[in-house]
Amino acid sequence: MKLNKKFSASEFLRNNMAWVLLAVCCLIFGVISPNFFSLVNIINILNQNAYIIITALGISFIMMSGEVDISVGYAISLNGVVIALLMTKFGMSPVVAVIVAVLLGIVLCLVNMLIAYKLKLQLFMATVGTSTIFQGLAFVMTQSKTISNLPPSFKIIGQGYIGIIPIPVAIALVLLIVVSFILNKTYVGRYVFAIGGNVEAARLAGINVFGMKIFIASIAGFMTGIGAIILSARLGSVTANMGTGLEFTIITAVLLGGVSVRGGEGKISGVVAGVLILAILSNGMQLARLDVYYQFVAKGIIMLAAIGFDVYQLNRRKKITIKTQGGKENIKD
Repeated sequence: MKLNKKFSASEFLRNNMAWVLLAVCCLIFGVISPNFFSLVNIINILNQNAYIIITALGISFIMMSGEVDISVGYAISLNGVVIALLMTKFGMSPVVAVIVAVLLGIVLCLVNMLIAYKLKLQLFMATVGTSTIFQGLAFVMTQSKTISNLPPSFKIIGQGYIGIIPIPVAIALVLLIVVSFILNKTYVGRYVFAIGGNVEAARLAGINVFGMKIFIASIAGFMTGIGAIILSARLGSVTANMGTGLEFTIITAVLLGGVSVRGGEGKISGVVAGVLILAILSNGMQLARLDVYYQFVAKGIIMLAAIGFDVYQLNRRKKITIKTQGGKENIKD
């Protein structure tokens, strides 16, 4: 006997908030600017934000496990500086430089995680310090100068096309499929959510928490390295502060996508929607010829709204749990 589950608009909205907001943003800017829905503009939005999507996929692992990394923007800057110097100053092959960039991204994230784990700190606190170190190293290595003349064979990674599809978009799509498979179809994904939900319960259940932390950091570092490669190749030059501020855009997108700030829940598809919301907001405001500083205000408001919604969801679940357990509701907001 099949039971037809009654459709709940409120439940649908909670589970798909990012996609609903994305649709609303598209409609608003589609009305404001007739060029918004053009194929050229849509491809341009995806191409410009592919590296953010990729990096956000990695940071999603960290945040789903209950941690926050604010050094990612500075890690991208340092990574870009290193690979640019290797190719321009030391004549390294772009292929080898790309491999170095991926490995460096992994090393930087592992350093963050190991410092936090060994000193028994929250990753957020550890990355407050390491982000400053990464930025300082980037400026020391470049002497505050722009590194240009990157090899054409390297720049094609960020500027080339496969048919009408930009190479960065193709890379982002492949990585999106891989990450979705890991989180949704493997035990590893379940362990990530378990650690984020309750790390002590996960440890008592036999999960190797330290090993999982290393794996999570490696995934995030890999994605950060790929993001740095694509951004450097797309720009065609590198500066010591090219990634500064990206951490807040990425964290906002992840929160907006439904990943809880406390960890233990979230969907990769929602994270992609969160990145696209911020991308469309920026693109639409540019088409509407609004000053760039309004974008900062809008992103700040969106980040606060995303955190507020997350807190509302948590409080709501607590009330439901108390009621279902037969206890008396005695919660003060």
